[in-house]
Amino acid sequence: MNRIPVTAVLIVLVVLGNMVFRHAPSDVAPTVQAAEPTYVGRGVCLECHSENYQLHRHHGHATTFRSTKDPEVASKFVGKSYDAGEPFGTYTYHADDQGLFVRIPDKFGEQPFRLEYALGHRSMTLLSLLPDPDEGTVALEHRVSWMAAANELGKTPGQHDGTPNTAAELFGNRHAGRIMHKCVYCHVTTGQIVDQQIVDLTPNVNCEKCHGPASEHVRLARAMKTPPPFSVGRADWDAESELQLCGDCHRMPRDISRKQLREYPDLLARFQPVGLLRSECFVQSGGRLKCTTCHNPHQTIFETTPLEHEQNCLACHAEMSETNPSAAAHVVCPVSPTTGCIECHMPALKLDGLGGGFHDHWIRVRDDK
Repeated sequence: MNRIPVTAVLIVLVVLGNMVFRHAPSDVAPTVQAAEPTYVGRGVCLECHSENYQLHRHHGHATTFRSTKDPEVASKFVGKSYDAGEPFGTYTYHADDQGLFVRIPDKFGEQPFRLEYALGHRSMTLLSLLPDPDEGTVALEHRVSWMAAANELGKTPGQHDGTPNTAAELFGNRHAGRIMHKCVYCHVTTGQIVDQQIVDLTPNVNCEKCHGPASEHVRLARAMKTPPPFSVGRADWDAESELQLCGDCHRMPRDISRKQLREYPDLLARFQPVGLLRSECFVQSGGRLKCTTCHNPHQTIFETTPLEHEQNCLACHAEMSETNPSAAAHVVCPVSPTTGCIECHMPALKLDGLGGGFHDHWIRVRDDK
C-alpha cells in the first residue's frame, strides 16, 4: 500500500486550517487562550474611541499627576514666595533641570528642598518621597498649593499648625503607609512606590484606571466585528458598581470619620459619593440615579451647562411622578418647578483654600433656603 508522505499531510492540514480560519464568522473570537490582561496605554484606545479620547484630553483626569519638571507646573510657583508664618517661615520657589525646589532662607539659607511631583488639577499640591529610618519611605505633602480658583498660592487643606517634629516637616505634612500609597494610587493609572521611586508609572487618570487593563479587550476588538462589552460597559453595571468605582478615589462613607459623617461639614462637598448616598434622590431612585446620570466621565464638567444639569433633575422627577402618581406632589418643587434646581438643592460651596467650585452632592432642601 502506498503511503502519503508526512510532509504532504502537513501541507493539507495547514491549507484546510487557513480555509477554516478565513471562513470563520467575523463575530467569533479565535480560540486562543487569553493571557492575564495587561495595560496598553490610552494611545491604543484611540483606535476605536477617538471621541472619548479627545474629550479626556480636556478633563481634569488628564492632568492629575505630573513631574515638577513640567514647565506648566513650575510656572505656577517659580519666582513666587509664600509666608507660612511661624514656625514655618517664608517659602521661595525656584527651578532647575531637576525640577522644582523650595527654600526657607531665614531658616536654611540657600539649602534647597526638592519638590518632585504635582498632584491635582483645580488645585496643585506638591509631593516628595523621602527616606525614613522607621517607615523606609514617607511622602511629604508640601504646605503650599497652587489654587486655580484664585490663581495664587495658598495653604494646602489639612496641613497641621503645630510645631513640626522634624526639619523636613517645616515644609509640610508627613504621610506614610496606606495614606501615602493612596495619594499616588488615586492620581495615576499605574504606579507603585518602591523606596523613593515610583515604578511602572503611568501618570494621570487615563482610560485603564477605570476600565482596567485593556490588552484582552483590544485583542478581541481587533479579532471581531462585535466584541463583548468591556468593564463599565457591561450590561450588569449598576449604580452600586459605579459608586464603588468612583468612590474608590472620590471617597465613600467608609473613608470618612463618624464625626464628619454626623456633622457633615461643608468640606465634605469634595467627596461627592458621600453626599449622594444620603440624598433622597438617590435612595428613592431604586438604583436609577448614578454618577453618570449627570456626568459624562470622559468630558470635563465645565462643558456641561447648568441647563443640562437641570434637565436631568426634571426628567428624573417627571418619571417618578408618572410611575407613582400618588407621590407627584412630593417630587415637583413648589418653589421653582422648572429652574434653579442646582443653585437651591446642591449649591457650589466656598471651601477653605479650595475656592467655590465644589457642589454639595447631598441633594436636599437646605436649612438656609
